[in-house]
Amino acid sequence: MKYPKVRSLRDSAALCITLISVLFLATAACGQPVPLFSATYKVSYGILRGEMTLELRQAEETAYIYETSLTPRGIVSVFRRGSIVETTSLKIEDGELRPIDYRSTDTIANPTRNTEYLFGTPPDRVTGVYKERAVDEPLLPNGHNRISAHVAVMLAMNTGASMTGISVFDRARWRDFEFEVFPGQVVKTKLGEYETVEIRYSSQKKNKSWSLHCAEALDYAPVMIVYREDDDIKSKAQLVEYRPLGDPDPDQPQPISSR
Repeated sequence: MKYPKVRSLRDSAALCITLISVLFLATAACGQPVPLFSATYKVSYGILRGEMTLELRQAEETAYIYETSLTPRGIVSVFRRGSIVETTSLKIEDGELRPIDYRSTDTIANPTRNTEYLFGTPPDRVTGVYKERAVDEPLLPNGHNRISAHVAVMLAMNTGASMTGISVFDRARWRDFEFEVFPGQVVKTKLGEYETVEIRYSSQKKNKSWSLHCAEALDYAPVMIVYREDDDIKSKAQLVEYRPLGDPDPDQPQPISSR
């Protein structure tokens, strides 16, 4: 299986978005199978800079909306304006999570790139549009899009289910990824020092990997994300602001910011 080369902050940060929230969903907020939150991250790729935001909110009792965005900052914003916004609707039925749809608008690209997938409409198919081409592929069992997969992975981890990989529908085709867990990692960030669990996410060839360092003190939110190629660090993302959503709960992490 071939994976796209990372040539820019846009590509690198988009990959971070895919992974950054995997461990944000590791522990459920009170009364919720997944936590409701809003968070901001600073992304660095060489001398380039960007900002990512993630938000998971409840739409109905068992339905959720998950949204991610990436915006260039610093000198790169002089040459590349716009943002990448991804949104997916999710539903939990009989204890299982399934994506309803996925939408992406990339205004950094020229011309603007829009992507849309529908899962299970019609039944057992993934349909939609990618790069102005029609998409119609089989829907795999437990198949997800690039951001609904984050929630599915963490639900499996919370229930103790065995999981070594997951199928993700991305760029109009199915991709397989493998996961490894490494507890007991200490990470220093702008917000302080955290004891974390590292989640390593790799392609089948294992020459590309992403590490999410997730802090128990923040309900296993990732405090740092590292992307590597052949063990060389290519990019990092660090949490700079975190805000829980929903009803206030004194046992849940309170809003924090380095700004």
